[in-house]
Amino acid sequence: MRSISLLLNRASEHEPSLNKIFAPVQSELDQVENQLLNRSGASSRFLKQMAKRAISRQGKLIRPGLFLLITSHYGYQGKDKIKAAAVIEAIHSASLIHDDIIDGSALRRGEATAFKVFGPEFSLLFGDYIFIKSIVSALDFKNKELIKILAKASGEMIEGEIEELTQSFNLRISEKTYFKIIGKKTASLFRAICELAAELAGVPEDIRPELTAYGFNLGLVFQIVDDLLDLKSESQETGKMRFSDWREGRITLPVIRALKAWPAEQKKKAACWLKKSQDKKPQSVIGFYDFLSGLENSGAIDSSLRTAGELADRAKNCLMKLEKSPYQKSLVELTDFVLKRKK
Repeated sequence: MRSISLLLNRASEHEPSLNKIFAPVQSELDQVENQLLNRSGASSRFLKQMAKRAISRQGKLIRPGLFLLITSHYGYQGKDKIKAAAVIEAIHSASLIHDDIIDGSALRRGEATAFKVFGPEFSLLFGDYIFIKSIVSALDFKNKELIKILAKASGEMIEGEIEELTQSFNLRISEKTYFKIIGKKTASLFRAICELAAELAGVPEDIRPELTAYGFNLGLVFQIVDDLLDLKSESQETGKMRFSDWREGRITLPVIRALKAWPAEQKKKAACWLKKSQDKKPQSVIGFYDFLSGLENSGAIDSSLRTAGELADRAKNCLMKLEKSPYQKSLVELTDFVLKRKK
């Protein structure tokens, strides 16, 4: 596993930290975080408890940070800026709560999920509550195009999740289907963020397609790396159970590529492992590491990393039309961070 370790661990050696990347918009990110803390407006004490728990596990704020970098690059300082960034993160948080219910995930960011603490019923309603509150908040925007962009992306995210579920435990899934799924469930929100920023900041028409293409490619990179980290990184690094994708029957890019290279006997063994997961039968840790070794030996992990790198280059090329600025530099560095992150 040395090659993947070297590639994914370079972030700490050569890439700027997320704090440095978002330094030009840090004060605004702090405002976004404060707004998220006060967003729920819930009268129910129990709902307030759930909201407090969700916010206390705040993530890296990559999505609102991306939005703020673009709007700041174009000098937009309108009052909708912080609210829009908070809505983006809230929608993302709602999607994570739903993901945890679907996957039965007990851990996220190193802490117990709402699903684990409050159960599936309460968590489902809480995820719906956050999503609806976010859309209601967006209705206040004077520019109604912003609502359309958010609504479209939200629908695509749900479509992606549904399509992923229909492909669970399917060893015949194609790369085309995989990219269609991650394009909807992950990359659609990144693209929408760039669309929102362009609309709000009045970005010139000739630059808008470049920004949306940047966001979409960045989202693809994010998801491919996420799928690789599920295989490579220990739970204490990612905050999630290792091999969760395979346990839950999600067939990701390295597995799709390995299946093309494996001999019939190896494919049969993989199908056997997957059937045990589907039937909720216990599997030995050795079995998982044998599976991982098979992926590595097939070259599928390195190949998937190269694909992520190519998409990252494509994303950075989309930024070439932007004038040089601290914000443009941070957008380039954010792409490298997403590619080489360890969690």
